[in-house]
Amino acid sequence: MLEQRGIGEDEAIKYIEKSIPFKRTWKMWRFTLYLWKRVENDKKGIIKNRIETVAEVVHMPKYKRLYDTFPLLPLDKEKEIKNLTQLIAEPRQSKEFKSKNFFYEGTKKNIPQSLIDKLR
Repeated sequence: MLEQRGIGEDEAIKYIEKSIPFKRTWKMWRFTLYLWKRVENDKKGIIKNRIETVAEVVHMPKYKRLYDTFPLLPLDKEKEIKNLTQLIAEPRQSKEFKSKNFFYEGTKKNIPQSLIDKLR
């Protein structure tokens, strides 16, 4: 298929290296920021639903700074809120929401799976 499109092996490798890793990295950062906010709210006894939490995260300056480090389209906050809310709820993402993937903010201590399941 690559030959039919005139794409050489080196070009294909460069494309894969540029496109795939950053998408997963960006997704995991989004999930991390979301979980950190949920943990923070949980500690303070603040109860918000997923959409409210995602909106809060997307409006944080930290989110914008991180967004700008990736080769993405200009930030549309309303679209981002909708997309991230749907992504978090998607059953296929359950494999990503594992304790080994998430640490408490500013530490190297994993967030327990039971807490991730509760807060997701």
